[in-house]
Amino acid sequence: MHNVRDLGGVPVRDGETAFGVVLRGETPVNLTPLGAQQFRTRGIRHVLDLREPDERELDGDGPLASEFQHSNPFQECVPLAGSAVADDPIGRVHAAEAIADRYSAYLHNGSFRLAEALARSAWSTSAMYVHCAVGKDRTGVVSALLLKLAGAHDDDVIDDYLLTGERVRPVLLRLGSRPAYAHLAEPDWVAQQPSADAMMLFLAHLRAQGGARAWMLHHDTDGETLDRLTARLRGELRVARHVG
Repeated sequence: MHNVRDLGGVPVRDGETAFGVVLRGETPVNLTPLGAQQFRTRGIRHVLDLREPDERELDGDGPLASEFQHSNPFQECVPLAGSAVADDPIGRVHAAEAIADRYSAYLHNGSFRLAEALARSAWSTSAMYVHCAVGKDRTGVVSALLLKLAGAHDDDVIDDYLLTGERVRPVLLRLGSRPAYAHLAEPDWVAQQPSADAMMLFLAHLRAQGGARAWMLHHDTDGETLDRLTARLRGELRVARHVG
C-alpha cells in the first residue's frame, strides 16, 4: 500500500486533529498478510468504501473480503462517482473548475448515505478507513469534509490533499494492470496529479452551501451526533470523559 495515511495531526483551532480516528487511502485489495495485520492493529473496525459497484465486482476487497463477511471490520459501501468508474472524467480533465464541479457532484451523489456513514462513526470507538481506488479524489472529498468539520483551515485541507501527489504514481501503475482499471493503463500523469486550485474551488463551493456542518445537518445528521463527530475528530472526547 502506497497511499495510506492518518488524518491526525492537521492543525485546527487550539490544537490538531486526533490520530487513530480516520485513516484515508487506496483500495485495500493489495494488502499483504502483514498489512492486513497492521490494519487490525491500528484498531480499524469500520471501512467506508467509496468505489462504484463495477469496481468492487471486478476488483474485490483483497484479503479483507472474508473479514467483511463477518462484519469484522464493518464495511459500508457508498459509491460517489454515480457512473461506471471508466466513465468518470477525473484523471482526464485538467481545468480546476471542472474538477471542482466533479468533486461537488461526488458529495451530491453520496448524499444521505454518505452523511449517515460518517454520522455512524461519531458513536464508534474504533478507527475508520475511508478509501476509493487511488485514495485521491473521492477519498479527498470525504477527507476534506471531515477536516472542515474539525475546524481545519482551507490551506491545511489542501496541504493534506496534495500529499497524495507524492504517492499517486506507484498506485496508478499497479491499478492499471488490473481489469477493473484498464482505462488507467496509460494514465494522463498531469491530470492525475491533485490540483490545489480544484480543491480550493471545491471548498468554496462547500462554503457557499453553508459549510461542512450545514451539509451534514441538511442530510439529516442531528446536532448531538455532529458535535460528537467533531469532538472525535479533534480528540476532545477523551478530555470530556476525564473531566466527567
